[in-house]
Amino acid sequence: MSSEAIEWFDVPSVLGRRAAALLGLSKVPIVELDASHRPLILAHLLALSAHDRRMRFSYALGDGAIAKYVANMDFESDSVFGIFGKDDHLLGMVHLGVLTPPPESKAPKGAELGLSLNADMRGHGLGTLLFKRALQRARNEGVERLFIFTLMDNDAMLAIAHKLDMRISTADGQCEAHLDIRPSSTTSVIREFVDEHLADLDHLFKASLNQFKRWTEELTP
Repeated sequence: MSSEAIEWFDVPSVLGRRAAALLGLSKVPIVELDASHRPLILAHLLALSAHDRRMRFSYALGDGAIAKYVANMDFESDSVFGIFGKDDHLLGMVHLGVLTPPPESKAPKGAELGLSLNADMRGHGLGTLLFKRALQRARNEGVERLFIFTLMDNDAMLAIAHKLDMRISTADGQCEAHLDIRPSSTTSVIREFVDEHLADLDHLFKASLNQFKRWTEELTP
């Protein structure tokens, strides 16, 4: 599948391309997920190969463990973002999980990022876009340090970490990358507000269009 299949419906053309660029609008619409999306998240993760599960979770989780992971996702404290295809299937997602420090800890407020993409959607820069969207949320939520924990042979994740200028350390086959985040600003809050609401609008347009196509197909003799 080409990344063109998941680009904006027509929101950037309504705003004007220059306005969309100035607002920092992502190349593709990235939608915030909630508890109602658990079935789509589960289907997306279960479709990953054993190798891809190892890359995502640092070891190849079985179906039962993945189901438990999805069931335990806390959409109140964490943030989850996804990219949808025209058929409303989840093509990729990023999970921004807030880290709970020990009592009386003076460590900076931290969060961890976990990313997964369908195999046919890789190589289009979508992973970097998902990470940047999560970074935007982390900044506006007061997260001070962002972490990625992955394997040394996860070249795709490490490439994203390098793009984001994260500091990387390795030990015993594992990699830890972290990024110190600057405080939020009025501009960063406005950009997230615009990006979030336009992505929701785009998703609604596409879902309505898909439903209309299904109706016309059913009515066609």
